Amino acid sequence: MKTLIDWHRQHYPLMEPQDVVKLVFQAMLGCGHLLGDEALVAQRIATEMEDITLSADEPLTEPLGDAYVRLNLRRAKADGMPPLWIARLMKASTPEQAYTRQDVVQAIAELGDTETTAVAQRLLDEPAWLPSHTPAYHAAYVPAYRVISRRSARALPMLQTATKLLEKPRVLICIDGPCASGKSTLGALLQSVLDAALIPMDDFFLPHPQKTQERLAQPGGNADWERLVEEFLTPWVNRQPASYRPYDCHANALGDAVYVPDRQFTIIEGSYSLLPAIGQHADLRVFLTVEAEVQQQRILKRDGERMLQMFNQRWIPLEQAYHAAYSLPDQSCLVLPSDEQLT
Repeated sequence: MKTLIDWHRQHYPLMEPQDVVKLVFQAMLGCGHLLGDEALVAQRIATEMEDITLSADEPLTEPLGDAYVRLNLRRAKADGMPPLWIARLMKASTPEQAYTRQDVVQAIAELGDTETTAVAQRLLDEPAWLPSHTPAYHAAYVPAYRVISRRSARALPMLQTATKLLEKPRVLICIDGPCASGKSTLGALLQSVLDAALIPMDDFFLPHPQKTQERLAQPGGNADWERLVEEFLTPWVNRQPASYRPYDCHANALGDAVYVPDRQFTIIEGSYSLLPAIGQHADLRVFLTVEAEVQQQRILKRDGERMLQMFNQRWIPLEQAYHAAYSLPDQSCLVLPSDEQLT
């Protein structure tokens, strides 16, 4: 916490004790106290953005501890980011750890600043009090931001690109990358922010009878990409209703048809989603990276030791061969790091 406060004091030297309390309050409690009806939150953001000057030179975010960041509305306005997207990012930023006001006061007390601790005591004495920036801070820095989680902030580079595609009636986003790099998590977040249709590549595992040595020797041969092209992509490209049958690897059978809603944004997420037959249609090609150690830890936690061995012996080498064969990520990809690697 001291490192965070020192950073803000360096950038905002006119901070007063109440500004410090607000900083710690947000860093620990996030934005949950400001959430309500999605449309109402978006309208409030829109009203504020109308009155501020856009700034393409300012960073989009600034640090707010391990869990949160402040999203700069001036930069978001310059990027053309719709207020509704920002409201949905806030909604997705639910706290992972439930701190209380008492925790905030305790954290401030541990800093040893008597004056700031006295201000923070209002959090306990006046349960309805929400710390705000001081008049001096407002006058000097004209703050305009919203608090979102660091995990939600991972989507911001994609949203910045997506704003440039808003004039297109239909946009296809493909999210690829190694296993356990966070593709499904990011795809679900984007789906909620963009109100997008979402198609997991997990629904297109290659059926067991087709997993011959010859097939798996093909880069990307572990995916039933032909069926994805036939059942979904070809109708979608031709602006026709699209559906597909998800493959159940445990039952070794295709399930009932899933109808893909007609949305402005459609997301295909998962390994092999940038195979040429699929990725050539993408308006936004995203490739996630993950450090080997983080990947191993995630697979172990998610799937257990036995499956980790299977991944290392079979699935990871197949993915690596696919990435090498198609030089992924290539220059057309928006490359994003694992969330553990974010700074």
